[in-house]
Amino acid sequence: MNEPTAILSPDMSTLEADSPARQPARPDPELRSLFSLLDDPDERIAQIVMERILERGRASTDPSNVTVPLLTFARKSASSLARTRAERLAIEFHSNSLADEFEALGARLAAGSRRAFEDGLFLIARFANPLLDAAAVRAELDHFAHLLNYRLAGLSSALEILDEVNHFFFEELRFRGNQAKFLEPENSYVDWVIERRVGIPISLASVYLLVVRSRLGLPFSGASAPGHFLVRYDGLPGDPLFIDAFNSGVILRERDIKLYLNSSGLPYHRQFLDPSPPRAILLRMIRNLIIVFTERDNTPARAAFERFMTILAPDAEEGQAFLRGLES
Repeated sequence: MNEPTAILSPDMSTLEADSPARQPARPDPELRSLFSLLDDPDERIAQIVMERILERGRASTDPSNVTVPLLTFARKSASSLARTRAERLAIEFHSNSLADEFEALGARLAAGSRRAFEDGLFLIARFANPLLDAAAVRAELDHFAHLLNYRLAGLSSALEILDEVNHFFFEELRFRGNQAKFLEPENSYVDWVIERRVGIPISLASVYLLVVRSRLGLPFSGASAPGHFLVRYDGLPGDPLFIDAFNSGVILRERDIKLYLNSSGLPYHRQFLDPSPPRAILLRMIRNLIIVFTERDNTPARAAFERFMTILAPDAEEGQAFLRGLES
């Protein structure tokens, strides 16, 4: 898979407007003319221009045909005023477009759609990369599943299966925690995690689950322990085992997790280790990004993800509970 192309960087500045999979349509003459007026010092004229650009974006069958050219223009513009207006327009329109998709995702999650979790991860990643090639990411995950399935053939012991899965992910593919730059937004975007092989606990666990649970049907799930998301394995009789994807697949038991939480001054309740439903995992990932963008004083990005959280957790009390939670 080619390296994912970030359209919106962590500080919402433009990096590139190309995609390994496809190119956005070139802006037509009207859009080019509108872009050229974004540096007009008259706020009334600028407002009319921006409203027209937004209208064009809303009318487009492919939102990236407006969002990406806007960001490309911002990157190349010599005018700081035009650059600021173009980026603001792109972020506003892009967030509105994604919000509509989060509404549809919420309905699919409520209906128990089997692929809603995976689609939700791609939707979060598309905030940073409007041209994300979901088909290419799925193909990479399918490839992982094919290789792993071959390695698991003939294994009957649940512990052997777990050992082989962990060896595949952490020794062969070399997925690991991003210890040096934990608060990078890219750690939460599934395409970047797969490409770079680094992430935070919940994003690494999510990739793990997309392969072993979604594609191979093995008895793994997520577990929302405070401060450190884990993978739960129910392949053995008796109590489950837990895999720390951030720390190279270290295997833990409930007592280990309880001891860690107590020593860290964090609360422990047994239900923390229950299997997490897909919506809860996606909400936790969104909350992590809210925390990251708050730390970076990135108000537009934080506001966008707060909006996405409200859509998936319309109950105000539930949304606030997620915001009070600990990251990763």
